Amino acid sequence: MLRNLNKEFRGNGLPDELYSKLVRNGAVMHMKNTCSPSPEDVKILTPEWAVEAAAEIGAAMVRRIADLGVRVIGDPGLLSAVPRTPALDGIPAPRISPEVAARALYGALAAAAESPLRHTSPAKARTVHQTSSKELARVLGHRCLKKLRRR
Repeated sequence: MLRNLNKEFRGNGLPDELYSKLVRNGAVMHMKNTCSPSPEDVKILTPEWAVEAAAEIGAAMVRRIADLGVRVIGDPGLLSAVPRTPALDGIPAPRISPEVAARALYGALAAAAESPLRHTSPAKARTVHQTSSKELARVLGHRCLKKLRRR
């Protein structure tokens, strides 16, 4: 659900500040604090492309270790081994329970209701490296005070 929400959010050009407020600090935090996986939940498997990419990285590491000529304890070939994936027959497609979706939505709505954003135009994203140390210190101080007020 969150992966699809991220695509939608970023694909529609909404401001990063809005994403942080509603999704990261709203929906995700509320889900983390209120949802616990149950044995009935569907396990999400690592996509095949990710497993293959990890095996390629592992193979490159094995080659670099071999080039170093160091003594290796264990089998470095395991770094590039592709694990067997379980058969997908009979495994239902990953689905989110209505309860978890409702909690995520509630978290986003609660974050929005807490303090509405005042945007007249979309915010321009900046990296940390583009922000002055003075401004970073000010923001950090503000966030610390905000957290302390919540307690």
